[in-house]
Amino acid sequence: MKKELLIQSHRPFPLEDFKWIMTQEWHHVLFAHWPVPASALRGHVPAELEIDTFEGSAWIGIVPFLVKDMRARLTPAVPFLSSFIEVNVRTYVRYKEKTGVYFFSLDANHFLAVTGAKLFFGLPYKQATISFQEDQSLEIDSSRVPLADEKAKFKVSYKPETDVFFAKAGTLEHWFTERYCLWTKRGSMLYRGDIHHTQWELQRAKANLFQEELIPFVDQIHLQEPPLLHYSKFKKAFFWPLKPEE
Repeated sequence: MKKELLIQSHRPFPLEDFKWIMTQEWHHVLFAHWPVPASALRGHVPAELEIDTFEGSAWIGIVPFLVKDMRARLTPAVPFLSSFIEVNVRTYVRYKEKTGVYFFSLDANHFLAVTGAKLFFGLPYKQATISFQEDQSLEIDSSRVPLADEKAKFKVSYKPETDVFFAKAGTLEHWFTERYCLWTKRGSMLYRGDIHHTQWELQRAKANLFQEELIPFVDQIHLQEPPLLHYSKFKKAFFWPLKPEE
């Protein structure tokens, strides 16, 4: 039994079983969030999902990070398959009693990882060229492989600024980060994928950030203000297979 699976008191709902199918390590995670009207997102989120809000505002996030040691249950990590860089665009939703994450896009620099995630999880992964550098700060530079009219770009230089803290229940930081499932739509069916990890160890962060056409469906005036920034150095996560919602 993985030690992380024994720590569940922080979860808003318990794990149904311990039969996870995949694990990943997430390194150098940056959370960049902007408040947006829920109406700006409504047409881009499945109708079955309620857009979650905090004090009346919906939020959209760009979350870049490094994936390492990705592997299926009971199998070793394969060197050329297990590591890549990801930049996801997300918002926060609820379905009945559960709250979680809805992804608008997930850019990654690994063709097989992109293909596999689309096949098994039905998530909107996009192939991208992404670089990572670690010096005085952390730098990620992403450019989506152009298909049709998709030319999304993202570049950020970031670093933590404070000591590590755990977000308290009821705070915006807790609302952003303590999410333990995702939803995706495949055809006419809505599916939920459960996720588990220990509570996020967060630091407030500083960043210089540029994005172009990564969130084209939102009026860019909503992204003019500096985002709210948080950083986490490491997290190990476990994934369960998709289940159809009733």
